[in-house]
Amino acid sequence: MKDVKYKIGMVGNPIIPEVEWSDEQMEILKDIGFNTVQMNIAWDNRPKGEVLNLEHVEGLAAEELERREAVLKKHGLKGLPHFGMPRIKVLGHEANITPYITPACISDEKVINEEVGKIVAFFKRYPTVKDVMIYTYDQHAWLCSEFGGCPLCAGVPLPERLSVFLGRVLSELKALDREITFWWQPWELSLGQILDTIDKIDSPNFGLMLNTSGLESYFHNFDNTWIKTIGDRASEKNIPIIGEIQATGSGVGTVELQRFPCPTLVYRQISILDKLPTLVGIKEHFGIAFSRIGVNTLFLKEFFKNPEASLSELLESTAAYYGKQAAPYLIEAWKECEKGIDLLPYSFTYAYSNIACFKAKHDYHFPKVSCVHADTPAWESDRRCGFFLTHDQQYHPWALENAALLFKQSSAKFLKVKELYEKALSVCTERKDDLAEALSDVNVMYRANMGQYLHFTEALTAVDARIALFQQNGGKLKNICEKFQKLLDTDLELNPGDADVIKELEDFKKDPKLYFDTRFRQEEHFYGETYVTKVDQRY
Repeated sequence: MKDVKYKIGMVGNPIIPEVEWSDEQMEILKDIGFNTVQMNIAWDNRPKGEVLNLEHVEGLAAEELERREAVLKKHGLKGLPHFGMPRIKVLGHEANITPYITPACISDEKVINEEVGKIVAFFKRYPTVKDVMIYTYDQHAWLCSEFGGCPLCAGVPLPERLSVFLGRVLSELKALDREITFWWQPWELSLGQILDTIDKIDSPNFGLMLNTSGLESYFHNFDNTWIKTIGDRASEKNIPIIGEIQATGSGVGTVELQRFPCPTLVYRQISILDKLPTLVGIKEHFGIAFSRIGVNTLFLKEFFKNPEASLSELLESTAAYYGKQAAPYLIEAWKECEKGIDLLPYSFTYAYSNIACFKAKHDYHFPKVSCVHADTPAWESDRRCGFFLTHDQQYHPWALENAALLFKQSSAKFLKVKELYEKALSVCTERKDDLAEALSDVNVMYRANMGQYLHFTEALTAVDARIALFQQNGGKLKNICEKFQKLLDTDLELNPGDADVIKELEDFKKDPKLYFDTRFRQEEHFYGETYVTKVDQRY
């Protein structure tokens, strides 16, 4: 793989933002191999009051950025501020189809002048900063829809407006007395809009900041046409690209898995980026809590030291951090962990990117499989091809069965990873706390997967039981009841001593017919209607 110019780290993350910008932390970043540092945790909820938009660069926050700039300069590191622009102004008017978000209109000359003024003022205040990363969607930035009610933007395609706005910013930055690169993250735009906007921009100080996939991927790292197609167009126009990856243990911002061990997935992300002809950098997306650095970050460190090494060589050198005896167990566990992630039914709904938020304990209603989408071009186009449920809250029982079976397969892999980690922990000589937390994180994933498997399978088995009761088929019902009791027994094993699970088991044993008549009724929720309801109507 190619070496890259930019190796961008991040101090702290949205779950653990309380990390000091100290000399010690800067040297840790350099030891990992980073030469550039994102200057703020640009996350939607502004953890610890971190700067998110240019409007926040004032008072104590602006002074803290000056201190961080000085710390970076002292240690020979470059800074990369990260903002959303232009920032949404107020809530609730008709400028966008989404009623609760009001964008700062980029067709409004006043807004353009204000945003240009703010970013120019930023670079004048921070003289050593030569790069900036900008979202034009997300990060409290949002753009008017041409199909919305904004009198300036209605009927004007987004690429036409966005290219003018970006072009103006690029022109003003180019006029400053130093070389500045504007890295645009086109998140939430459709692939067609991204390409059309790129076509309309011609500037030497313009670069792209891209995720490894357009499908909101975190634990999953799909190699899809989204990034390849953008990479091809960037190559034609000689536009540099920095690729964002997940190289910590976290899945997404709402999940506290700091040491979930999937270094082979870090490698897959890097491999995806390596195919981009104009790739010049790799950036950690989520951030690093220094007291909880795990195997994924250690793997990235090994890669930075030797980018031409094979996956096997990198796994061997990473495993060495934990001692010779633990290494064989860990390498096998990491490969199994990758398989477990691949088996997740991620394409059913984006909600499963947050799978670790799901609990092993579930209710005994028909499953509510959450749809996830936002009113953005990406969700209304490309991502609807990547996820089964976006808007529609209805699904065929085969979709539920498929997800259940994949959850079962994934759980089996995580169970194997748990066993391997327990063996590694018993013989490791280094980083025992790291391994113990990684084992805990794997257990969280195992329990979440098993909980979903049991919930879905119990619901479908209840449908089968009602069919058998209607058919008055005693033999079929007997087999179904035996299967159902095993599922409830497994529920209890997963949640030992839980009073709710014990009651379910007792109620089922007491009167299976009454149980199936009162549990997992699909008409309880709109989510499971259509096909599943028709099954009950048929019998």
